[in-house]
Amino acid sequence: MSKERYEVLPAAVQEVTSWDAALQERWRGELGDSSLTELAVLMQGAALGGKTVGNYRPKARAFMAFCEAEGRQWLPATGATVRLYIAHMLDKGTVQASNMQPYLSAINNYHEDMGFPGPARGRAISRAVKGMARLQVQAAEAAGEEQTVRTWLPARHVSAVHAHGLGLEPVGRAATELLRACTYVVFAFVTFGRPETGVSMRREHINITGEDISVVLHKEKGRGHVRLRRRLTIPAAGVAGLVRLLQHWQQVRDACWGHRPVTGSEVQGSYWRLPWEQGKLQSAQANGWVQLALGKLGCVPPEGGHFSGHSTRKGACTCARAVGAALEKCCFLGGWSQLSSAIHSYIDPAAVPDEHMEKYFGWTTPRWRQQQQRQPGTEQCA
Repeated sequence: MSKERYEVLPAAVQEVTSWDAALQERWRGELGDSSLTELAVLMQGAALGGKTVGNYRPKARAFMAFCEAEGRQWLPATGATVRLYIAHMLDKGTVQASNMQPYLSAINNYHEDMGFPGPARGRAISRAVKGMARLQVQAAEAAGEEQTVRTWLPARHVSAVHAHGLGLEPVGRAATELLRACTYVVFAFVTFGRPETGVSMRREHINITGEDISVVLHKEKGRGHVRLRRRLTIPAAGVAGLVRLLQHWQQVRDACWGHRPVTGSEVQGSYWRLPWEQGKLQSAQANGWVQLALGKLGCVPPEGGHFSGHSTRKGACTCARAVGAALEKCCFLGGWSQLSSAIHSYIDPAAVPDEHMEKYFGWTTPRWRQQQQRQPGTEQCA
């Protein structure tokens, strides 16, 4: 394939695909004088997605600023300097220890890109982060601050949201936004969706036929380098009322747009966007939709917990496993590697199966397929 296809990109993407000019100069020096040097620099910089680089860049530069203020060398930095930086973050009180890893990864990535070993790893660093976590917990307890944890969303709450959405006949913006919130909660629950994946859905990514609901996962974490997107296929008969809810939302949404032709634009191509909204939909808005739908119906989390946009994903894993879905099927639906241990943090093994869990995830079990085979034609029902 001709390199000219990519040579039009550097001016547009260079800012988000390389750490800074120093990195690019290092790569150019290593690559030497070649007609392919600039393309190789662009290629190497594109290894990390723009979102990852956008996340790492300010964290790496915050570390550099700390080192300069403390009179310490930041490149290469020592493990001792990183431990002082962790103490600095503890003193600031703006970051929880559980969220420190991206800060450490940014430091390591920058060092390794520049040819130095990453200083933000090893036993001493792990102990520092663990100590940071313990001190934060002790300080919160001493101050009487209430600590809550993100909890999984029970299928019975989703069922209530589902029924409410089907009964809505929106008049006005508030009712339309409530219908969207209800539809999103059910859709994200059934598809094990991440908030950032769900809000980025476009109209062409969700297709309903007589037999299936086909969902193309256009934006998935860690898959920006893969050209072919994953596709989930849910039997139309697998979740009672799901097709009706999606079609209800689509009809209301299209009426709001006045049946204007859908273009390839970010605005009108969005599956969820409404015409009075501006800007790109962000994953944080999924949290708002979950809170709106659950709050309207009085669905509250257990004591000490809270619901968020990720609660639908945790609930899907827990409920699917509770009714007998194989772990490898849950990994596929949720986009985890078969070897990943991350999925286990999304599953509550003590969850007791009920009819609501069966309603949404019975189709993931072998017995559902066997039942369908004994009842020809049932998959044609929506």
